[in-house]
Amino acid sequence: MKEEDEQEYYSLKMRASNEKKHISGAERLLKVEKVENIEEVASELVSRALNHENGIPDFISLKVEKINQKIKKIPHIPIVYNKDNIGIICEKNYEMSNKTNSRNYCRELLKNKFKEFGVNDVLCEFLIKLGFEIIDEGGMRGAAIISLDGSRLDIAFNDDVDKGVRVKNIDTDDNLKEKIRKNDLYTERTIDAIAIASKVIDLGIVAELCTSDNPSYTTGYVATEDGYFRIKNLKELGETGGRVFYVTNLNEQSLKELIDNLENKPYLIY
Repeated sequence: MKEEDEQEYYSLKMRASNEKKHISGAERLLKVEKVENIEEVASELVSRALNHENGIPDFISLKVEKINQKIKKIPHIPIVYNKDNIGIICEKNYEMSNKTNSRNYCRELLKNKFKEFGVNDVLCEFLIKLGFEIIDEGGMRGAAIISLDGSRLDIAFNDDVDKGVRVKNIDTDDNLKEKIRKNDLYTERTIDAIAIASKVIDLGIVAELCTSDNPSYTTGYVATEDGYFRIKNLKELGETGGRVFYVTNLNEQSLKELIDNLENKPYLIY
C-alpha cells in the first residue's frame, strides 16, 4: 500500500570528497518533532565521512533543510534470501563462491527481466556487458542510466560524464532498519541499498545493478520489481564499484521527469 506521510520532516544530506573525487555520501530523514536529534544524526554523518576507507576528505558538505512537500511512503521491495549463497533461477543453482559464478547469476537475473520487455538475446548481452563495464570502471558520483535500446541516457543531455544521477531525499523507517539489523546476513549498507532499490523500482526503473565503491566490500545486488537480490562476490577485493539503472525507451521530457523524481521526490521506505 502506498500512502503519503502528513508529518513534517527534515532532510540531512552528507557528501564528502577529496580533490573533487567522491568519497562518501549518506542521507537521513528526521521528523520535525524529533528536531532535538538533528545534532546527533549530523554527527553520525560527519563521522561516516571522516572514517571511510576511500580516504580522508578535504571537503565535507552537510545540508539540513525542511522538506516542503509530502513524503511518499511505500513498502520495501521483496528481499530475496539466497540460502547458503546459492541463487536459483528456473531450478538451476548458481553458487556465489566467486566473481565468475556470481556474475553468471546476475546476468541471468537481468536477462530474464529484459526479455519480459521484448529484448532479444544479442541486445540483452550488450546491455549487461555495458552495465558491468560502467560499474567496473567506477568513479561516477551517481548512477548511469541505460535505455533498453542500448542508449546511455544520463550523458545524452549532460556533458559531465562522471556525474550520473543521485537518488536523494530518501530513508527507511526505524522498524525496517531494526528488521534488517537483526538479520546477521545484512549490514548497514543493506539498509541504504534496499531504500534506494525500492524507490527506483517504484519510479519505473526496469532493473538496477549495483556494486559498492568500497574496495573491501564485494557484495552487490540486482533489483527489479521481483525483489532485491543480494549477490556476494559480485566483484573482487580492491575493485571499485558503481550503479546502473536500466529503463524503457524514454524521450527527453520523460527522462528529465524521471531524474527530477529520483533526485528530489521524498520517499520513506517501510
